[in-house]
Amino acid sequence: MRLPRALEPLRHRDFRLLWSGQTVSMVGNFIHGVALPFQILALGGGALELGLWSAIFSASMLVVVLLAGAIVDRVPRRRVILASDLVAGLVVSAVTVLATAGQLRIEHLYVEAAIFGATESFLWPALSALIPELVPASILQAGNALRGSSRQVSLLAGPVIGGLLVAAGGPKVAFGVDAATFIFSFVILSLASPPPREPLPPAPLLRQVREGLAYTFSVPWLWIFIFVWALVLVGQVGPTNVGLPLFVRDVLGGDARMFGLLTAAVGVGEVVTAVVLAQPNVRRLGIGICIFGVVGGLAIAGIGLVPHVAATMLFGAVFGAQFVAIGILWTTAVQKHVPPHLMGRVLSIDFFGGTLLLPAAPVIFAVVIEVVGLSQAFVIGGLFAAAIAGSLLLVPSIRSLE
Repeated sequence: MRLPRALEPLRHRDFRLLWSGQTVSMVGNFIHGVALPFQILALGGGALELGLWSAIFSASMLVVVLLAGAIVDRVPRRRVILASDLVAGLVVSAVTVLATAGQLRIEHLYVEAAIFGATESFLWPALSALIPELVPASILQAGNALRGSSRQVSLLAGPVIGGLLVAAGGPKVAFGVDAATFIFSFVILSLASPPPREPLPPAPLLRQVREGLAYTFSVPWLWIFIFVWALVLVGQVGPTNVGLPLFVRDVLGGDARMFGLLTAAVGVGEVVTAVVLAQPNVRRLGIGICIFGVVGGLAIAGIGLVPHVAATMLFGAVFGAQFVAIGILWTTAVQKHVPPHLMGRVLSIDFFGGTLLLPAAPVIFAVVIEVVGLSQAFVIGGLFAAAIAGSLLLVPSIRSLE
Protein backbone atom coordinates (compact mmCIF):
# COMPACT_ATOMS: atom_id res chain seq x y z
CA MET A 1 0.00 0.00 0.00
CA ARG A 2 1.37 3.39 -0.99
CA LEU A 3 1.69 5.85 1.88
CA PRO A 4 0.93 9.58 1.50
CA ARG A 5 4.08 11.55 0.73
CA ALA A 6 4.04 13.05 4.23
CA LEU A 7 4.41 9.55 5.73
CA GLU A 8 6.87 8.07 3.22
CA PRO A 9 9.85 8.31 5.63
CA LEU A 10 8.07 5.83 7.95
CA ARG A 11 8.76 3.09 5.40
CA HIS A 12 12.34 3.16 6.66
CA ARG A 13 12.76 1.11 9.86
CA ASP A 14 15.53 3.13 11.48
CA PHE A 15 13.66 6.38 10.87
CA ARG A 16 10.57 4.84 12.52
CA LEU A 17 12.62 3.91 15.58
CA LEU A 18 14.19 7.37 15.81
CA TRP A 19 10.84 9.09 15.35
CA SER A 20 9.05 6.91 17.90
CA GLY A 21 11.70 7.33 20.58
CA GLN A 22 12.06 11.06 20.11
CA THR A 23 8.30 11.58 20.11
CA VAL A 24 7.94 9.90 23.51
CA SER A 25 11.00 11.74 24.82
CA MET A 26 9.60 15.09 23.69
CA VAL A 27 6.31 14.36 25.44
CA GLY A 28 8.43 14.06 28.56
CA ASN A 29 10.21 17.32 27.76
CA PHE A 30 6.93 19.21 27.70
CA ILE A 31 5.73 17.50 30.87
CA HIS A 32 8.95 18.74 32.44
CA GLY A 33 8.37 22.19 30.92
CA VAL A 34 5.06 22.48 32.78
CA ALA A 35 6.43 21.13 36.06
CA LEU A 36 9.63 23.20 36.15
CA PRO A 37 8.24 26.76 36.50
CA PHE A 38 5.72 25.67 39.12
CA GLN A 39 8.44 23.83 41.03
CA ILE A 40 10.60 26.98 40.99
CA LEU A 41 7.64 29.09 42.12
CA ALA A 42 6.84 26.56 44.87
CA LEU A 43 10.43 26.86 46.11
CA GLY A 44 9.99 30.62 46.48
CA GLY A 45 11.40 31.71 43.13
CA GLY A 46 10.01 34.28 40.71
CA ALA A 47 10.77 35.87 37.34
CA LEU A 48 14.49 36.17 38.09
CA GLU A 49 14.86 32.50 39.09
CA LEU A 50 12.88 31.36 36.05
CA GLY A 51 15.13 33.51 33.89
CA LEU A 52 18.29 32.16 35.51
CA TRP A 53 17.31 28.56 34.74
CA SER A 54 16.90 29.44 31.06
CA ALA A 55 20.09 31.50 31.08
CA ILE A 56 22.15 28.65 32.58
CA PHE A 57 20.67 26.20 30.07
CA SER A 58 21.59 28.47 27.15
CA ALA A 59 25.04 29.31 28.51
CA SER A 60 25.84 25.63 28.88
CA MET A 61 24.90 25.04 25.25
CA LEU A 62 27.14 27.90 24.13
CA VAL A 63 30.14 26.51 25.97
CA VAL A 64 29.79 22.99 24.55
CA VAL A 65 28.11 23.22 21.17
CA LEU A 66 31.02 23.94 18.79
CA LEU A 67 33.06 21.01 20.08
CA ALA A 68 29.89 18.92 20.10
CA GLY A 69 29.41 19.51 16.38
CA ALA A 70 32.93 18.35 15.58
CA ILE A 71 32.39 15.22 17.68
CA VAL A 72 29.07 14.55 15.90
CA ASP A 73 30.98 14.50 12.60
CA ARG A 74 33.56 12.07 13.99
CA VAL A 75 31.49 9.39 15.74
CA PRO A 76 28.26 7.53 14.85
CA ARG A 77 25.40 9.97 15.31
CA ARG A 78 23.13 7.29 16.77
CA ARG A 79 25.67 6.82 19.57
CA VAL A 80 25.60 10.54 20.35
CA ILE A 81 21.80 10.53 20.66
CA LEU A 82 21.87 7.46 22.91
CA ALA A 83 24.41 9.08 25.24
CA SER A 84 22.37 12.28 25.39
CA ASP A 85 19.16 10.41 26.29
CA LEU A 86 20.90 8.35 28.97
CA VAL A 87 22.55 11.31 30.71
CA ALA A 88 19.38 13.42 30.63
CA GLY A 89 17.33 10.51 31.99
CA LEU A 90 19.71 10.04 34.91
CA VAL A 91 19.65 13.76 35.75
CA VAL A 92 15.85 13.97 35.83
CA SER A 93 15.75 10.79 37.90
CA ALA A 94 18.00 12.48 40.47
CA VAL A 95 15.71 15.55 40.53
CA THR A 96 12.72 13.24 41.06
CA VAL A 97 14.38 11.53 44.02
CA LEU A 98 15.33 14.86 45.62
CA ALA A 99 11.82 16.27 45.12
CA THR A 100 10.20 13.14 46.56
CA ALA A 101 12.48 13.30 49.62
CA GLY A 102 11.70 17.00 50.14
CA GLN A 103 15.37 17.90 49.64
CA LEU A 104 15.12 19.67 46.28
CA ARG A 105 16.48 23.23 46.11
CA ILE A 106 16.54 25.75 43.28
CA GLU A 107 20.32 25.26 43.05
CA HIS A 108 19.72 21.60 42.11
CA LEU A 109 17.53 22.75 39.24
CA TYR A 110 20.29 25.09 38.07
CA VAL A 111 22.65 22.09 37.91
CA GLU A 112 19.99 20.26 35.90
CA ALA A 113 19.82 23.23 33.51
CA ALA A 114 23.59 23.14 32.94
CA ILE A 115 23.60 19.41 32.16
CA PHE A 116 20.50 19.67 29.98
CA GLY A 117 22.17 22.45 27.97
CA ALA A 118 25.25 20.29 27.38
CA THR A 119 23.25 17.22 26.29
CA GLU A 120 21.09 19.36 23.99
CA SER A 121 24.26 20.66 22.33
CA PHE A 122 25.02 17.13 21.20
CA LEU A 123 21.46 15.98 20.56
CA TRP A 124 20.22 18.64 18.14
CA PRO A 125 23.05 18.52 15.55
CA ALA A 126 23.17 14.72 15.81
CA LEU A 127 19.44 14.40 15.07
CA SER A 128 19.50 16.80 12.14
CA ALA A 129 22.63 15.22 10.66
CA LEU A 130 21.32 11.66 11.09
CA ILE A 131 18.08 12.10 9.13
CA PRO A 132 19.75 12.35 5.67
CA GLU A 133 21.40 9.01 6.48
CA LEU A 134 18.01 7.38 7.13
CA VAL A 135 15.80 8.64 4.27
CA PRO A 136 16.39 9.33 0.54
CA ALA A 137 16.99 12.91 -0.57
CA SER A 138 13.70 12.93 -2.51
CA ILE A 139 11.68 12.79 0.73
CA LEU A 140 14.07 14.78 2.94
CA GLN A 141 11.63 17.66 3.50
CA ALA A 142 8.93 15.14 4.41
CA GLY A 143 11.39 13.51 6.83
CA ASN A 144 12.11 16.84 8.47
CA ALA A 145 8.40 17.61 8.70
CA LEU A 146 7.69 14.21 10.22
CA ARG A 147 10.53 14.65 12.69
CA GLY A 148 9.00 18.02 13.52
CA SER A 149 5.70 16.26 14.12
CA SER A 150 7.34 14.66 17.18
CA ARG A 151 7.32 18.10 18.73
CA GLN A 152 3.75 18.79 17.61
CA VAL A 153 2.38 15.54 19.00
CA SER A 154 4.31 16.25 22.17
CA LEU A 155 2.95 19.78 22.43
CA LEU A 156 -0.59 18.45 22.16
CA ALA A 157 -0.12 15.73 24.76
CA GLY A 158 2.78 16.72 27.02
CA PRO A 159 1.57 20.02 28.50
CA VAL A 160 -1.92 18.65 29.20
CA ILE A 161 -0.49 15.53 30.85
CA GLY A 162 2.03 17.68 32.70
CA GLY A 163 -0.64 20.01 34.01
CA LEU A 164 -2.74 17.08 35.25
CA LEU A 165 0.27 15.39 36.87
CA VAL A 166 1.35 18.59 38.64
CA ALA A 167 -2.21 19.26 39.82
CA ALA A 168 -2.65 15.68 41.04
CA GLY A 169 0.71 14.82 42.57
CA GLY A 170 2.97 17.83 42.31
CA PRO A 171 6.00 18.47 40.07
CA LYS A 172 7.87 15.43 41.43
CA VAL A 173 5.43 13.07 39.68
CA ALA A 174 5.87 14.92 36.39
CA PHE A 175 9.67 14.76 36.73
CA GLY A 176 9.46 10.99 37.25
CA VAL A 177 7.43 10.50 34.10
CA ASP A 178 9.91 12.65 32.14
CA ALA A 179 12.79 10.45 33.33
CA ALA A 180 10.95 7.35 32.09
CA THR A 181 10.50 8.86 28.62
CA PHE A 182 14.25 9.41 28.25
CA ILE A 183 14.90 5.76 29.12
CA PHE A 184 12.26 4.63 26.61
CA SER A 185 13.91 6.67 23.85
CA PHE A 186 17.31 5.19 24.75
CA VAL A 187 16.02 1.61 24.59
CA ILE A 188 14.13 1.92 21.31
CA LEU A 189 16.91 3.75 19.45
CA SER A 190 19.41 1.12 20.60
CA LEU A 191 17.54 -1.27 18.25
CA ALA A 192 18.37 0.87 15.19
CA SER A 193 21.30 0.11 12.88
CA PRO A 194 21.85 3.03 10.45
CA PRO A 195 24.31 2.53 7.59
CA PRO A 196 27.95 3.18 8.53
CA ARG A 197 29.48 6.48 7.45
CA GLU A 198 32.94 6.97 6.04
CA PRO A 199 34.92 8.29 9.02
CA LEU A 200 36.67 11.65 8.75
CA PRO A 201 40.45 11.56 8.32
CA PRO A 202 42.23 11.87 11.68
CA ALA A 203 42.65 15.53 12.60
CA PRO A 204 42.82 17.63 15.77
CA LEU A 205 39.37 18.51 17.08
CA LEU A 206 40.00 22.26 17.08
CA ARG A 207 41.13 22.16 13.45
CA GLN A 208 37.84 20.50 12.52
CA VAL A 209 35.96 23.21 14.41
CA ARG A 210 37.87 25.86 12.43
CA GLU A 211 36.99 24.10 9.16
CA GLY A 212 33.31 24.27 10.06
CA LEU A 213 33.59 27.98 10.92
CA ALA A 214 35.49 28.72 7.70
CA TYR A 215 32.83 27.05 5.58
CA THR A 216 29.97 28.76 7.41
CA PHE A 217 31.43 32.24 6.97
CA SER A 218 32.12 31.57 3.29
CA VAL A 219 28.36 31.28 2.59
CA PRO A 220 26.62 34.66 3.10
CA TRP A 221 23.03 33.48 3.58
CA LEU A 222 24.20 30.87 6.08
CA TRP A 223 26.13 33.05 8.52
CA ILE A 224 23.78 36.04 8.20
CA PHE A 225 20.76 33.90 9.00
CA ILE A 226 22.49 32.17 11.89
CA PHE A 227 23.73 35.23 13.74
CA VAL A 228 20.99 37.75 12.95
CA TRP A 229 18.31 35.21 13.85
CA ALA A 230 19.77 35.23 17.36
CA LEU A 231 18.14 38.66 17.75
CA VAL A 232 14.78 37.28 16.60
CA LEU A 233 15.02 34.58 19.26
CA VAL A 234 15.75 37.17 21.95
CA GLY A 235 12.43 38.85 21.20
CA GLN A 236 10.55 35.54 21.17
CA VAL A 237 12.19 33.47 23.89
CA GLY A 238 12.46 36.20 26.51
CA PRO A 239 8.71 36.79 26.85
CA THR A 240 7.64 33.16 26.38
CA ASN A 241 10.14 31.40 28.66
CA VAL A 242 10.04 33.92 31.49
CA GLY A 243 6.72 35.68 31.04
CA LEU A 244 4.21 33.01 30.08
CA PRO A 245 3.99 31.12 33.41
CA LEU A 246 3.65 34.44 35.24
CA PHE A 247 1.17 35.70 32.61
CA VAL A 248 -1.00 32.64 33.22
CA ARG A 249 -0.90 33.04 36.99
CA ASP A 250 -1.07 36.83 37.39
CA VAL A 251 -2.96 38.09 34.32
CA LEU A 252 -5.19 35.18 33.27
CA GLY A 253 -5.68 33.86 36.83
CA GLY A 254 -4.85 30.26 35.88
CA ASP A 255 -2.70 27.42 37.19
CA ALA A 256 -0.58 24.58 35.78
CA ARG A 257 -3.58 23.11 33.96
CA MET A 258 -4.23 26.33 32.07
CA PHE A 259 -0.52 26.69 31.34
CA GLY A 260 -0.58 23.18 29.90
CA LEU A 261 -3.61 23.93 27.71
CA LEU A 262 -2.05 27.14 26.38
CA THR A 263 1.16 25.30 25.57
CA ALA A 264 -0.88 22.59 23.83
CA ALA A 265 -2.47 25.30 21.65
CA VAL A 266 1.03 25.98 20.31
CA GLY A 267 1.12 22.30 19.34
CA VAL A 268 -2.13 22.61 17.37
CA GLY A 269 -0.55 25.30 15.20
CA GLU A 270 2.55 23.18 14.75
CA VAL A 271 0.60 20.07 13.72
CA VAL A 272 -1.40 21.90 11.06
CA THR A 273 1.70 23.56 9.61
CA ALA A 274 3.76 20.35 9.61
CA VAL A 275 1.04 18.50 7.69
CA VAL A 276 0.81 21.31 5.14
CA LEU A 277 4.58 21.61 4.62
CA ALA A 278 5.09 17.84 4.33
CA GLN A 279 3.20 17.80 1.02
CA PRO A 280 4.77 20.38 -1.34
CA ASN A 281 8.42 21.31 -1.79
CA VAL A 282 8.75 25.00 -0.90
CA ARG A 283 10.94 26.69 -3.50
CA ARG A 284 11.84 30.05 -1.91
CA LEU A 285 13.10 28.82 1.43
CA GLY A 286 14.72 32.10 2.53
CA ILE A 287 11.64 34.23 1.88
CA GLY A 288 9.43 31.67 3.61
CA ILE A 289 11.59 31.66 6.74
CA CYS A 290 11.52 35.46 7.01
CA ILE A 291 7.77 35.74 6.51
CA PHE A 292 7.08 33.13 9.16
CA GLY A 293 9.47 34.95 11.52
CA VAL A 294 7.49 38.17 11.13
CA VAL A 295 4.23 36.32 11.82
CA GLY A 296 5.72 34.75 14.95
CA GLY A 297 6.80 38.10 16.35
CA LEU A 298 3.37 39.59 15.76
CA ALA A 299 1.79 36.62 17.56
CA ILE A 300 3.96 37.27 20.64
CA ALA A 301 2.94 40.93 20.59
CA GLY A 302 -0.71 39.90 20.26
CA ILE A 303 -0.57 37.98 23.54
CA GLY A 304 0.28 41.22 25.33
CA LEU A 305 -2.21 43.33 23.41
CA VAL A 306 -5.23 41.04 23.99
CA PRO A 307 -4.77 39.44 27.45
CA HIS A 308 -7.63 36.93 27.36
CA VAL A 309 -7.49 33.12 27.48
CA ALA A 310 -9.06 32.51 24.05
CA ALA A 311 -6.88 35.14 22.37
CA THR A 312 -3.76 33.78 24.06
CA MET A 313 -4.56 30.28 22.78
CA LEU A 314 -5.08 31.63 19.25
CA PHE A 315 -1.83 33.59 19.24
CA GLY A 316 -0.09 30.56 20.73
CA ALA A 317 -1.29 28.44 17.82
CA VAL A 318 0.01 31.03 15.34
CA PHE A 319 3.35 31.11 17.14
CA GLY A 320 3.52 27.30 16.95
CA ALA A 321 2.80 27.42 13.22
CA GLN A 322 5.70 29.76 12.53
CA PHE A 323 8.04 27.86 14.84
CA VAL A 324 7.66 24.54 13.06
CA ALA A 325 7.60 26.14 9.60
CA ILE A 326 10.92 27.89 10.20
CA GLY A 327 12.41 24.69 11.60
CA ILE A 328 11.39 22.61 8.58
CA LEU A 329 12.45 25.15 5.95
CA TRP A 330 15.76 26.01 7.65
CA THR A 331 16.78 22.41 8.26
CA THR A 332 15.90 21.50 4.67
CA ALA A 333 18.03 24.40 3.36
CA VAL A 334 21.04 23.35 5.42
CA GLN A 335 20.70 19.69 4.49
CA LYS A 336 20.42 20.56 0.79
CA HIS A 337 23.36 22.95 0.57
CA VAL A 338 25.91 21.87 3.22
CA PRO A 339 28.30 18.98 2.39
CA PRO A 340 27.49 15.87 4.50
CA HIS A 341 30.97 15.68 6.06
CA LEU A 342 30.51 19.22 7.45
CA MET A 343 26.88 18.83 8.50
CA GLY A 344 27.41 18.27 12.23
CA ARG A 345 29.79 21.21 12.55
CA VAL A 346 27.62 23.63 10.58
CA LEU A 347 24.53 22.60 12.56
CA SER A 348 26.43 23.12 15.80
CA ILE A 349 27.49 26.60 14.62
CA ASP A 350 23.85 27.25 13.79
CA PHE A 351 22.95 26.13 17.30
CA PHE A 352 25.71 28.32 18.73
CA GLY A 353 24.54 31.38 16.82
CA GLY A 354 20.91 30.78 17.67
CA THR A 355 21.66 30.51 21.38
CA LEU A 356 24.35 33.22 21.47
CA LEU A 357 22.13 35.78 23.17
CA LEU A 358 19.76 33.41 24.94
CA PRO A 359 21.61 33.43 28.28
CA ALA A 360 20.94 37.17 28.48
CA ALA A 361 17.41 37.16 27.05
CA PRO A 362 15.53 35.70 30.05
CA VAL A 363 17.35 37.96 32.51
CA ILE A 364 16.75 41.02 30.31
CA PHE A 365 13.05 40.27 30.05
CA ALA A 366 12.76 39.55 33.76
CA VAL A 367 13.93 43.14 34.24
CA VAL A 368 11.63 44.40 31.45
CA ILE A 369 8.68 42.68 33.15
CA GLU A 370 9.52 44.38 36.43
CA VAL A 371 9.76 47.80 34.73
CA VAL A 372 6.86 47.83 32.25
CA GLY A 373 4.68 44.87 33.28
CA LEU A 374 3.90 41.49 31.74
CA SER A 375 1.63 42.52 28.87
CA GLN A 376 3.90 45.33 27.68
CA ALA A 377 6.93 42.99 27.76
CA PHE A 378 5.21 40.65 25.29
CA VAL A 379 4.44 43.57 22.96
CA ILE A 380 8.02 44.87 23.08
CA GLY A 381 9.58 41.46 22.49
CA GLY A 382 7.20 40.47 19.69
CA LEU A 383 7.54 43.68 17.68
CA PHE A 384 11.34 43.57 18.04
CA ALA A 385 11.43 39.98 16.71
CA ALA A 386 9.12 40.80 13.78
CA ALA A 387 11.21 43.81 12.76
CA ILE A 388 14.48 41.84 12.74
CA ALA A 389 12.97 38.92 10.79
CA GLY A 390 11.52 41.28 8.18
CA SER A 391 14.84 43.11 7.75
CA LEU A 392 16.51 39.89 6.54
CA LEU A 393 14.46 40.13 3.33
CA LEU A 394 16.81 42.97 2.35
CA VAL A 395 19.67 40.44 1.93
CA PRO A 396 19.85 39.23 -1.74
CA SER A 397 21.31 35.79 -0.96
CA ILE A 398 18.47 35.13 1.49
CA ARG A 399 15.78 36.21 -0.98
CA SER A 400 17.26 33.85 -3.61
CA LEU A 401 17.77 30.87 -1.28
CA GLU A 402 15.97 27.82 -2.67
